[in-house]
Amino acid sequence: MLKENNMLFSPMKIGNRTAQNRFVAQPMEGNDAINGKVSQRCIDRYTKLAKGNWGVIVIEALTVSDDALARKNQMIINRENLPGFKTLVSEMRKADPNVIILFQITHSGRKSGKDFSRPTALYDPAPHEHLLTTEEIDEIQRKFVEVSLLSEEAGADGVDFKMCHGYFGCELLRPANQRDDKWGGSFENRTRFLTESVKEIKSRLKSDDFIIGSRISYWEGIKGGCGTKSADDALEDLTEMDEVIKLMVKLGCDYVNVSAGIPGLTSEITRPTNPSKYFYLHQFRYARHAKSLVGNNMKVFGSAYSVLKEEGITLAEENLQRGDTDFVGWGRQTLADPLFPKRVANDEKVDYCKVCSGCSRLMIKQEKVECIIYPSVKK
Repeated sequence: MLKENNMLFSPMKIGNRTAQNRFVAQPMEGNDAINGKVSQRCIDRYTKLAKGNWGVIVIEALTVSDDALARKNQMIINRENLPGFKTLVSEMRKADPNVIILFQITHSGRKSGKDFSRPTALYDPAPHEHLLTTEEIDEIQRKFVEVSLLSEEAGADGVDFKMCHGYFGCELLRPANQRDDKWGGSFENRTRFLTESVKEIKSRLKSDDFIIGSRISYWEGIKGGCGTKSADDALEDLTEMDEVIKLMVKLGCDYVNVSAGIPGLTSEITRPTNPSKYFYLHQFRYARHAKSLVGNNMKVFGSAYSVLKEEGITLAEENLQRGDTDFVGWGRQTLADPLFPKRVANDEKVDYCKVCSGCSRLMIKQEKVECIIYPSVKK
């Protein structure tokens, strides 16, 4: 594949920065922190990934609270752990000075592990879940803002608000979130966290070049979830999520990373498997729809390319050529072959993801995550 004749390898601006190509390494958790701190294994993983010459690398689900861990060995971003994140960014820059590095920040909410963390809920808590108070959500918001500023201090190019896949940020947006305080009920209240946080972050950043965006689940596939019209309906209705994306444009966000579903619940919507391969068409449709809403005002990252293996390159190029998306994202493929973009550019052999779910099984077992067929850390 001659990269000079291919949109996949053309540069594209995000905010005031320019990505060297359209390849996005989606956030994939490694579960390899040490007491929440960046480990050497983590640095090795991301340095290897940076050597692949990706346009954008999104660093995995960094929790803002030490009691909101979805993984036993999840990275925690705070002032104490900042030196490790500075080293991580520095080592990645040595491998590729041109890569755009985004930190995905999150609170795990209901998905916090009950054996090692504190599951919390915004509404309708299960017996093992704590119902968050108004003041506790205020504090989570404060942490999101502070952590965004720490991300800039660490050298990251931007942040990704994790508002997808059933985590706290996603739960806020749902029509099922009918809290009776300022954080629930009306659409204005359910988007308050995003609106207020982005405005405050922008007012406190040192650089106008810092990128802000969010990964969303356009449709979750559950009753009252994102992409439905009411708290008691599970059918897809994107009207309200369209308004979320329009709000992001109004707030001056630089991109929306389009995903869907909830891993572990409606998993195949999120990451299609071989038997459910054609669920990728939903993901492509969501990206196209989002792009039709934002035009040139915000960039769109598309998802679900890993299940397509070799065919993913051709379809990614077609989507870019049609203007259905601005960037194309690979998740599981980053574990199978971190050097993927570089190898495609050089017509080298690529280790394509087999879509065996081995990496997911490791995550479920709370073990260190890697490709069980092509262990990337050892390459």
